[in-house]
Amino acid sequence: MTSPAALPVLGWKEHVLLPEWDLALRAKLDTGARSSALHVTEMTELGEHVDPSTGRTLPIVRFDVVLGTRKAPVHHEVEAPIVAHKRVRDTGARAENRPVVRTRILCGPLDVTADITLTDRTGMNFRMLLGRLTLERRCLVDPAHGYLLTAPPRRVRR
Repeated sequence: MTSPAALPVLGWKEHVLLPEWDLALRAKLDTGARSSALHVTEMTELGEHVDPSTGRTLPIVRFDVVLGTRKAPVHHEVEAPIVAHKRVRDTGARAENRPVVRTRILCGPLDVTADITLTDRTGMNFRMLLGRLTLERRCLVDPAHGYLLTAPPRRVRR
């Protein structure tokens, strides 16, 4: 096991990259949440595919990730296999059955392939939440500071 002193310290909010989906967004690092979650809209199950690593037949989901601002939203359509369904309680303690997808997450020195539940996070300040299953044994979270190890992606000026 890695010594806590050797783990990187991330802020309670950081910038993350989801390189397999070509997404860059802000995320809240929430040790009180068990699973990670991503705000999506227009979620549709398409068909099935066979996972080459396990041979399992998995359903495919297409969803829209909306980034940018309310005045200038930027839509990113993503397709990914559903690896499971998970019953999760939202912030209002309401149980919800969510599809789970798996992708690579980069956040400063954190580089992990993790499960993410897909849900509607309308009204939340962060479109992504990194839960403790994604963070445990990989980093420490400083609740007093944000953006300790990440900077926003560079914007191209036009």
